[in-house]
Amino acid sequence: MNNKKLNILLVEDSWGDYRLVSDMLNECMQEGFELLHADQLAAAIPFLEPGEVDVILLDLELPDVGGLDTLVKMHALAPDIPIVVLSQIEDESLAVRAVRIGAQDFLVKSHISGPLLTRSLRYALERRRLEEHLYRLAHHDVLTGLPNRKLFYDRFGRALAQARRYQKPLALMLLDLNGFKGINDNFGHHVGDELLKQVAERLSSVLRATDCVARLGGDEFIVCTGELADIQSTAHVAQKMLDVLDVPLVIGSTTFNVSASVGIALYPEDGENMEVLVRNADAAMYQAKRQDGAGSRFSFYSRQLDAANQQRRELHELLRKAFDEGCFVVNYQPQVDLHSGRTIGVEALLRWHDDSGAAVMGPDQFIPAMEESGLILEVGEWVLQTACQQAAKWMREAERPLKVAVNLSVRQFRDPHLAARVSRALETFGLPGKWLELEFTEEALQDDEQLAQETLQQLNRLGVRLALDNYLGRFLSLRDLKRFPIHSIKLDRTIIRGMTESPEDAAIAQAVISVAHVFKMKGVAEGVETRDQADLLRQQACDDAQGYMFAKPLSAAALTELLRVGEEAPHKIQ
Repeated sequence: MNNKKLNILLVEDSWGDYRLVSDMLNECMQEGFELLHADQLAAAIPFLEPGEVDVILLDLELPDVGGLDTLVKMHALAPDIPIVVLSQIEDESLAVRAVRIGAQDFLVKSHISGPLLTRSLRYALERRRLEEHLYRLAHHDVLTGLPNRKLFYDRFGRALAQARRYQKPLALMLLDLNGFKGINDNFGHHVGDELLKQVAERLSSVLRATDCVARLGGDEFIVCTGELADIQSTAHVAQKMLDVLDVPLVIGSTTFNVSASVGIALYPEDGENMEVLVRNADAAMYQAKRQDGAGSRFSFYSRQLDAANQQRRELHELLRKAFDEGCFVVNYQPQVDLHSGRTIGVEALLRWHDDSGAAVMGPDQFIPAMEESGLILEVGEWVLQTACQQAAKWMREAERPLKVAVNLSVRQFRDPHLAARVSRALETFGLPGKWLELEFTEEALQDDEQLAQETLQQLNRLGVRLALDNYLGRFLSLRDLKRFPIHSIKLDRTIIRGMTESPEDAAIAQAVISVAHVFKMKGVAEGVETRDQADLLRQQACDDAQGYMFAKPLSAAALTELLRVGEEAPHKIQ
């Protein structure tokens, strides 16, 4: 806590309880504080101006309102102020419901002591500050400070609605740096990160305050700009962005010449909704990349780019054929308890191989195509069945069973028959639900939270474990996650990759792990590649990890052999 005097609002109608709380705080609260008092909810309202109160101690039974309605109404009046509930009743279910509604803690009056009360207040404040920090992180790119995907799409949606209402043109531009991977590989991620920061600053410097530029991830940026008179005006904006990037960037003692490719889609000519405009801007960007010659360039979407759609259709057909011919396999990557070093589970990973066993295409390419075509539902069920069958085999034949994690795509998660499919797979192979973990991303939860809650509750009733995968806080803050029956949070590999060099990434990892533990969830790291990363995660009390530091994805036979030889260092089998 800082040196600022703490304003504590006690909403309590019992004068005796007020005196007791006051005496406890005076005895145990080392920080300077002022205890404000209201004897009913209506009397508390004047204290709730922004910045007036830091934390609220709330009695649930007041003259003008009672029970959990007291908390609901106070939370509505002061959604940003942490609330600690004081209750005459010792009721575990009431405490759980209070925390779900929004209380930071639930104290029974007959059990309160000075140290307990002050500790609860401190924890409530720290948790709320941490949640607010994570909420801010959820809307901005940590590296560049630009809006992230979620915030951009929110703003773009509003801009699109305005353009539609007033019949104004709108331009969407996707910008991708050329050759950025080579800079990362040759000079290291710290140089690549600094380059991205400078690119973000330069792009922001040439755009108007009414425009919006965001970083989508990696070296890809997106821009929305309106109030443009004609296509020449749009081209002028695109050229300004390219020109500012043509000026050499200096990082340390090294000078970099950066070029970029920009794809442009116009509303309403190239699409009338966000999805179509983004897709067409993406097609135009790849057209710009394919143009002859080096250097920066931009390209407008045109109907000729529909050829790219034909290529996507051909890929869909190829994937269908490959699946029918058995060209896909499931490999398993061990998950390790960071503190004991024991293998406690595996993640099932889909791979596409040709007849010789060589990889045809990476999952980051073919899985989105499966998602787009709908094939992911059929393939996903096959992966689920295969993983459950293998888990059941390990349960019968190995010295101890292994939890098997299976990824669910967004489309799978939103399948209304998902719970039935999972139940059928468990029943078919006689696998208890506790040995299956289902992983899903933030995107799966964001569009329809009620449906997501119902789906997760159905899966939870089957006994399976539920894990939030690739967590970055892009769409949901950790505060939001309290509403879902989630057992573990997997930190995104981009955070893990940068945490030993970036204090910001290390702080994010620590924050997510700490808040996960507060909510009784496990913190899990994926993409762990170095001992330094593993050591730092261990220091941060991360529970489990996976990555090439421990083992690459293995065939079922190879992993069975690993289990047979015992808990020797898994990284030896690579």
